[in-house]
Amino acid sequence: MSDDKKKQTTENLEKQKEKWIEEFGEVYEIAAEADIDEGNAKPMVFYFKKPGRTNLSRYIKDAMKNAYKAMYNLTFDCLLYPDRDAVTKLIEEKPGLIIALGNELQEIIGVNQDFFSKKL
Repeated sequence: MSDDKKKQTTENLEKQKEKWIEEFGEVYEIAAEADIDEGNAKPMVFYFKKPGRTNLSRYIKDAMKNAYKAMYNLTFDCLLYPDRDAVTKLIEEKPGLIIALGNELQEIIGVNQDFFSKKL
């Protein structure tokens, strides 16, 4: 990809992020490297809207029947970028990515919050 094309793509994504923030309020970037091409780590960047109560309610309901499906639905309910087809292709190669992304979304909304208790 040429430098001009990369710059244009970056500018478009920055404008899109601003639109998402206006529309959804809190938007999160989740980034990681995944070994997709035989030892060549490729950076992966995802953008998600913050899961809301409706998303959490659906997650809990789904998790009672099928934990993987619950993570899958939570991930795709909140996904903004890349598009659904691109993420589907990634998870066909690495199905565990759904669990990792779902865990990160849960962390954002406090599901995995650690508490400490003590007997008084």
